[in-house]
Amino acid sequence: MPGRCRATTSILDCPPGPRLPTVARVPDEEQHDLHVLLKVLATIDPWLGLVGSDEPSAPWAVQPRSPLSTDDVRTHPYRVSHRAWMAITPAVDFLACLRGSIIGARQQDQLTVRLHSYAQAGLVRGALENACCAVWLLAPPRMERITNRLALEWKELKPAYRLRELAGSPPPRTIEQRQQQLVDLLLAAHAAATPTGQSPAVADDATARKVLRNLDYASIARRAGELSGAGADATEAAWRMCSALAHGDASATIGLLNTEVVQQVAPGISLTRVSAQVKLLVTATAIACGMVSRAFRLLQERGRPPY
Repeated sequence: MPGRCRATTSILDCPPGPRLPTVARVPDEEQHDLHVLLKVLATIDPWLGLVGSDEPSAPWAVQPRSPLSTDDVRTHPYRVSHRAWMAITPAVDFLACLRGSIIGARQQDQLTVRLHSYAQAGLVRGALENACCAVWLLAPPRMERITNRLALEWKELKPAYRLRELAGSPPPRTIEQRQQQLVDLLLAAHAAATPTGQSPAVADDATARKVLRNLDYASIARRAGELSGAGADATEAAWRMCSALAHGDASATIGLLNTEVVQQVAPGISLTRVSAQVKLLVTATAIACGMVSRAFRLLQERGRPPY
């Protein structure tokens, strides 16, 4: 099935004032979805100020005696709070880029909206993946937060070291030394959290390595969905949908996009035009924005002392 990818351009009536534009010149079934998409993306404005400010991020500083202050001590130098902020920032950046790619030029009372079949799903994927990572780091109980942070560092070591190898820039420490540091931190955290006279749940090198290995983003998305209330299945499905489109998977092209047969070129072979499926984009964007909002709230809650 040879295909043609079409970026869909829609013209929106945009009256003066803060109201959302009224959708025109698009199919009736997509009008509501476009309204929802614009409304969802309007929520990112406060976040842009938070992550893009030149001022110190004082509201997000971890305060003494807060849950995150203890997490950070036990995972130093791989601090939970730092990595959570590093996940929130790109999530917001991806959403800002998504909105910029959708909303085009404004002329008098009209606004151009442009939808791409694949690229915008990749932006949503980046937002959702990072937002899920932040919630996954911040929402669970302490020992899970610490374990997650160290497991994430373990996961990122191999690609980082491979990149350094390709660039001809060897790091000062070997990957084995870095991995052992993570094992030692996890063992120490478990020992510190275990009451006197009891055995830690993770008490030896082999067990620690087993806990830290084999992390993947599907499990991060599922756990974040559980912790945020978005739902494990819904969050994983949105992430997989966006990932498949970002990769240009044939199954995603056929199964997730709008298709229109343009020409029958041979028996069993047709020339097909594909275009964005707005409803799917809205669903995934809404989950991503909800996850970012939850991450910001968690960062504030975990960074404050409970008393």
